[in-house]
Amino acid sequence: MGSRPASLVSVYFHTLGCPKNEADSRTACRSLVAAGAVVVADPDEATHIVINTCGFIQDAKEESIGAILDACARYPQKTVLVTGCLVERYRAELQRGIPEVAGWSGLLEGPEGDKMLRRLGLETPKSLSETPTHPRETPGRLGGEASLYSAPYAYLKISDGCDELCTFCAIPGIKGAYRSLGRDEILREAAALLTEGAKELVLVGQDTAVWKSDGLDLVGLIDLLAADERVRRIRVMYLQPEHVTAGFLEYMAEQPKLCRYLDIPFQHSDPEILRRMRRWGDGRAYLGFLERARALMPDVAVRSTFIVGFPGEGEAHFGRLLRFVDEAGFDYAGGFVYSPEEGTRAAAMRPRVGRAIARRRLNRLNALLMERAESRHQQMVGSRVDVMIDSFEEEDEGETVIAVGRTAGQAPEVDGVTYIEGGLPEGTMVGDIVTVTVSAAPGYDLVAGGDAS
Repeated sequence: MGSRPASLVSVYFHTLGCPKNEADSRTACRSLVAAGAVVVADPDEATHIVINTCGFIQDAKEESIGAILDACARYPQKTVLVTGCLVERYRAELQRGIPEVAGWSGLLEGPEGDKMLRRLGLETPKSLSETPTHPRETPGRLGGEASLYSAPYAYLKISDGCDELCTFCAIPGIKGAYRSLGRDEILREAAALLTEGAKELVLVGQDTAVWKSDGLDLVGLIDLLAADERVRRIRVMYLQPEHVTAGFLEYMAEQPKLCRYLDIPFQHSDPEILRRMRRWGDGRAYLGFLERARALMPDVAVRSTFIVGFPGEGEAHFGRLLRFVDEAGFDYAGGFVYSPEEGTRAAAMRPRVGRAIARRRLNRLNALLMERAESRHQQMVGSRVDVMIDSFEEEDEGETVIAVGRTAGQAPEVDGVTYIEGGLPEGTMVGDIVTVTVSAAPGYDLVAGGDAS
């Protein structure tokens, strides 16, 4: 593709997968604008559509392939480019199977990111790691979901890759060994996100707890970020349980801008299954961890994920998982059926658990997780909570909800939300934090209002 005037390049980004992909897409959009392109929120207005894919498990791969095929079918006159984890894993197969795609790039960093810029025909390619300015328009998703840029939160990637080598996980094969992003790079990105309007920085990485760079650990990094007066909240995601120290829990209890929120992917509780996964701990150790965290922070919210149907999981193993979940009482959690991934050790493990059995176990697990979460949230009725406003609702006749937001215990996009009824202080804007009274707790969500302040 020859170079073209940058003003003729308009790009629509469609991002799938985890918040780390969202962070990569946002940085890429900023660099595209610095090179002279326009990033648009509507694919109809774009000359180019970029799809940032996920290739972690089978469901994610199928969703990514579906999005690629949909974009090629709906917009045959536009240039479709595909990037991300799926391309990193299956580039040759994708190139053969979907020839309509104009270009394929791997992860959005380094040479692969620069390659994507060149495929856009821009005259001044820049590294996608640079963050010089913010887009003129805001990218959305195919299907019209709200843009990430219009929200008061933003994902800030602090690390990538992983050294843990869990037997079920394809991430080390996709992204390589664990690496911390440098302090200065993170601070530059944070400054750009805050300039774009972010009020809550959500730190993401494969294992954020072990971040270290330039003589700092995670606590030191959070202190640097919190020193910026524009930051109202900092949230840390993807904390592996064996790396969350008592010192970090004490710090979380004391740092006013750090959300009292633990995103801990326990994955299972039975020691035999955890050893087969090459994971640390067991249900007893995990309950002890949660007891210590809640003793320090009675209001801490805990999120987790669990895998059912892992090779070798019998009814006794699954029963122990259910008992653990019942006792642990997570605020937010989700279960997933094990997905055998090429190149992982678990893909060759036996005996396999039948898909129908695994689905039944998943239904039982998710029902219990919902029941326990709702029980915990019911205990919040009548309490005062601080809620960051994410959006305002159009007032329809008979509607009482005027705003939607999140407490410090509700992470964006993956947890519940808080619906605010009744009046708000005059001049309240998106990103402001208001104090309201919880009046109901339907499922994973909260309803609050009344005497907002």
